[in-house]
Amino acid sequence: MVTFSDLVHKSKQLLLAFSGLAILSGCAMTGSTSFQSMSSAYREVLEGYANDNILINIVRASEQLPMTFLDMPSVIGTGSIGANASVNAIIQSANPSSFAGFFSATDLSNVNPSVGLAVNNSFNFTQSSLDNASFMTEFLSDLTPEDINSLTNNNAGPKSILYSLVIENIEIRDSTGKTIRQWENDPASPDYKEFQQMLYRLIDSGLRTELVNQKEILSGPMTLAEVNRNLMAIMPAFSQPNVALIPTDNKKGAQKYELVRMTPVTRMCLMKTQREEKTLAQFSDAAFCNPHYANSDIPHNMIGDLSAPGITQDGKHVLAIKLRSPRNVFSFLGTIVFLQLKPDPVIITIKDSDQFAKRPELITNIDDDTTSIPLFKVVKNDYAVDAIASINYRGNTYSIPGAKTSTSREVLVLLSEILTLSKVPGAIPPSPAVLIN
Repeated sequence: MVTFSDLVHKSKQLLLAFSGLAILSGCAMTGSTSFQSMSSAYREVLEGYANDNILINIVRASEQLPMTFLDMPSVIGTGSIGANASVNAIIQSANPSSFAGFFSATDLSNVNPSVGLAVNNSFNFTQSSLDNASFMTEFLSDLTPEDINSLTNNNAGPKSILYSLVIENIEIRDSTGKTIRQWENDPASPDYKEFQQMLYRLIDSGLRTELVNQKEILSGPMTLAEVNRNLMAIMPAFSQPNVALIPTDNKKGAQKYELVRMTPVTRMCLMKTQREEKTLAQFSDAAFCNPHYANSDIPHNMIGDLSAPGITQDGKHVLAIKLRSPRNVFSFLGTIVFLQLKPDPVIITIKDSDQFAKRPELITNIDDDTTSIPLFKVVKNDYAVDAIASINYRGNTYSIPGAKTSTSREVLVLLSEILTLSKVPGAIPPSPAVLIN
């Protein structure tokens, strides 16, 4: 005979066992499966969100439509877990007519414990528009040599990819500043391969960025006695960053000093190599990277800054490179997409500049497409493609193939970084334009 207390004791044991199992399951779900899977899913969604945002604006540029950008400035995750337990008992007395028999249960009596577990989790994120003055000012402004210096540090791919994206044109000028020759980086131009050959020649000549100290003179030459007499007036300027009192190159009379400010400036230049005798003979010293020259008093030909007057010597030429704005980088890629999606497609290819030192023939054999690879590739309404990014726009599907048959991956990396350079403080609104739960 089973007593009522036996049933109660048994039910407590079963309930504790089920409760412990539920708690362990809940901990595993929230501490491992739930949080880990949600964070991993978020990372994948954010990556796809960024790539799709870039692709849709390239497609808009290919159709000459306005570009618009969104960003996801914040994500808030919430989660909760709740558990409940209950016991249902059905007791049939052995002898309900007696007091002792009433509390004696038959074998037909049973106890049914139940345990419930509820897990809730969600992510709230804000989606903000970048259509504001702070972002557009940077987006429409030309990239600077400082930007190029940052972009070359990522090792995302050959320099031929980066320079193909960011260079607007290349000019050669004479001593009067007159343009002798100009190459436009326009893939729709019939002379585009001539631009590519000139670009490859410059890359082979070591086109790079360097940091130089530009000297700004803040005072006239002063003798040591004049410095001492005007010490109270000099001290405020002397305490400023990068300001120093240095001796002048005075070869006659008493030694004199002047206040100067040394400002670090990034410029683009070519490397001097014995193999590039033709380049050395054509361009002035200002076009070349040289520590001694870079720190001299001679003004620099700031390649990439067309407002700089440049320097000529002995009839040599001045090299000037015009950099693009981020907006024009998207327009450049939009033109490439437009050309390759035409009924008679034109594929813009590029050569691996990392191979120029070993294979200089790549520069001269510009028409040899067997040594080239498409710069950027987009397919339209191809649903079988394994895509890095895919968007639906104006009734069509555009995708970037994941297969490494082009340099699209490297282009996406650079575009993401160029776009980030445009996001100055204030570009992303603190309050959301769209809140999605």
